[in-house]
Amino acid sequence: MEILGLIFLVILIFFISPFLHFIGGWISGWIIKVTIGQSIINGLALIGFNLPLDKFPLFFGTLAVIACFFHTPTIDFSKSKK
Repeated sequence: MEILGLIFLVILIFFISPFLHFIGGWISGWIIKVTIGQSIINGLALIGFNLPLDKFPLFFGTLAVIACFFHTPTIDFSKSKK
């Protein structure tokens, strides 16, 4: 029964995690849009990447979902001596 619960938890985290990352990225994109969005649009236009200002939250949400699949957690196995 414990294995079934673990499998269910892993599946739940696998499907919920991208939605949480998208929401975080969308909120970050909205904050950037209302604060320094026009400066970023001008900078991206200089390098040939044209993105409308109203698409910022969607763009950053999508990038957050893509990035969450390439995230590697770091585990420190060293024992600290006090």
